[in-house]
Amino acid sequence: MTEDEFLKPDDEILVLAEGDLGELPPPEVAYVVPAPVYQTTDTEEEATPVADEPVKTDPNAPTLEAIASLGESLNRKLDALQTVFDRELRAEATREKVVDRLHAELQEYKQGLLLGILKPVFVDLIQLHDDMGKMVAAQAEAEGDVARLLDLIRGFQQGIEDILYRQGVEPFSLETDAFDPRRQRALSTVTTDDPDRNKRVATRLRKGFQSGDKVIRPEMVTVYSYKERPAAIPDPS
Repeated sequence: MTEDEFLKPDDEILVLAEGDLGELPPPEVAYVVPAPVYQTTDTEEEATPVADEPVKTDPNAPTLEAIASLGESLNRKLDALQTVFDRELRAEATREKVVDRLHAELQEYKQGLLLGILKPVFVDLIQLHDDMGKMVAAQAEAEGDVARLLDLIRGFQQGIEDILYRQGVEPFSLETDAFDPRRQRALSTVTTDDPDRNKRVATRLRKGFQSGDKVIRPEMVTVYSYKERPAAIPDPS
């Protein structure tokens, strides 16, 4: 297609001279403003702020605190008193033990002192008691006036035992047949060929006397002594 064909006679062509460009209005610039972003809002009505109410104080609070403090103080003092009380109880128990021990030692010392002073008197009375017993034993089959005299002597002998008993001295005789050298005295021995009788009491001669656990005069006895029987000598015939 030629230039003439492109440009038709009826078309008006606006030809602008180079100098006419300065008279044209400046081109308008269109600014694209983004649409505002719509935010969702809470349709509920916002709570109207309420002024802070003044804090109410309990008028009894100081009293209650004072009572609580007093209770704690009383508890501490009671605990201290309980500790002192327990300590005093232990000390009192210790003192009682000491007093009891001292009392027992004093009684033992008193008894030992009295026994040491009176023992010679007790020994003489016991000797008189033994002599009367010998007289009665020697006349066991007496009759008439002698028998009445022996009964009188037996009465005196029993009176001596009563005197000794009032002073804490009692007669004793061991029940067992085994000889006890701590509480018995062997005046003589009796020979026996039975080994089972060795160191056994053969005869009880006189009673023993004791004051508490202390022996004043041991029991007088005779004791078996074992001696093997000699072998029989064979007949030479």
